[in-house]
Amino acid sequence: MSPPSDVPTPLAVRLWFAWALALLAITGLLLGRIVQFVDFSERAPFSILGIFMMLELAAVLFGVTTALQRKRIAHRFAVAIAFLPVPILAGLPPVLLEMPPAAANGWYLLTVPLGAVLTIGLVAGLLRPASRRYFSEP
Repeated sequence: MSPPSDVPTPLAVRLWFAWALALLAITGLLLGRIVQFVDFSERAPFSILGIFMMLELAAVLFGVTTALQRKRIAHRFAVAIAFLPVPILAGLPPVLLEMPPAAANGWYLLTVPLGAVLTIGLVAGLLRPASRRYFSEP
């Protein structure tokens, strides 16, 4: 019997890595807008969007790092990160790009179903036994 580290990477895990790296790229490209979005007045020295994006960035970086090491905790992070397509794809661009309401509604109509399909596919794939076996290191 081969050691657990010889388990080939399941397709769902490869797709998750692609999503996580794309998420890092999207965050990096929009980071300037995220920082500009923050209202630095005395009443609100932070924004909920900024806090969400920093938490998302930390979770994705930690998740990718532990997934590369095949740690068991990475499976939980992978499933949690798989729920981010709808808020990132649908919610972030209209806010940061200051889309007019009609354009934002069209954007939501396009990206919410796309994000939901991506989420369902990633979560279903990550919950399969082969994906769980991939994350074998304590």
